[in-house]
Amino acid sequence: MARPALNALNALLVVIGVSTAVRAARATPSPATLRVEVSVCPGSELDPGDMRRNLSSELEADGLVRVLADDEIQPNAGKLSASVGCDPTMTTLVVLRTAGSAREVRRSLVLADADPSSRARVLALAAAEMVRSDWPELSADQPSAAFSDAPDAAEAKRERAEPAAARPGAVPPTPAAPAANGTRAEDTRPHNPPQSRATARDRRWAVSANARLRWFVDYASAAVGGDVGPDFGALRVRAELLLSSKSDALGSASLGSSALCVGYRVLESKLGPLSIAVYPTLSAGLTWMRGTSPSADVRVEPATGFYGDVRLLGEARLTDSALSPTLAAEIGRATGFVARSADRVLGASGGFFLGASAGGRY
Repeated sequence: MARPALNALNALLVVIGVSTAVRAARATPSPATLRVEVSVCPGSELDPGDMRRNLSSELEADGLVRVLADDEIQPNAGKLSASVGCDPTMTTLVVLRTAGSAREVRRSLVLADADPSSRARVLALAAAEMVRSDWPELSADQPSAAFSDAPDAAEAKRERAEPAAARPGAVPPTPAAPAANGTRAEDTRPHNPPQSRATARDRRWAVSANARLRWFVDYASAAVGGDVGPDFGALRVRAELLLSSKSDALGSASLGSSALCVGYRVLESKLGPLSIAVYPTLSAGLTWMRGTSPSADVRVEPATGFYGDVRLLGEARLTDSALSPTLAAEIGRATGFVARSADRVLGASGGFFLGASAGGRY
């Protein structure tokens, strides 16, 4: 009797495994195309067009989803609608639907706590996360036949019966329990948008400022300064200024360089909240040297020339806050001047160098 029972159990496990694999295979990670509809309360500071552009940038960066234009029709397109209410908390209902079916996911969030200038961005990030997290389950076990982009009779009837509170200018209602048609229950607890989490992610652009220290190895000379500039995705742009000065019994010298630095991220690794990246960087600008002599008979001519360097920079950055602290180290070689007093070096702006910087990215 034990062997028939064991055989039956094995057969049951095989059936469950095959069923699970088939269901996973029929689910898609994201819709290939997505129709987006945004309705806001009259007079609201949230721009629907800005929200659509942010959502398009966020999803299309994954290479899986294309957000359709207003006048574009595409079969099998998913549908995402967002209705921003007129209540003081700006409670917003976001609905994600598969094409031509009754299956949908609903979420509600509060936008009033976000800065007015960033509400469209926050709503777009929340909608993008909803597509990534809920579409695979939403699309599972769907018919493989092509859907029409136009709503069918059942969908049109449901939209006509949709509560007035879900329409533009009204507060989204508390949704009912799951229906028998496969509609999933929504998370009805209003919550503040994950502003800090959204900011901590790698955004398409950010601004950084750093204090810098550079050591010219060949001349035992140090220069200090700083840099500031934006990041656009993997592209890093900085305006950099470095200064040094030194004097002895024979005179004094001051040197400096100002350059525009452009780098490209070729490697990035995440270790929990720490992001480590490597950038090859090219710089070009001006360098100058000025000097004085204690003797009135000695004239020191100022000099100005071209500055350029090639460097390899490694950066470590914390990503769990809006203002991300950063530390960086670099190695490279620059063209520039060397100031000498007899057989001693007073300073340099060129040569083989090592450098370090510390600052923040927002």
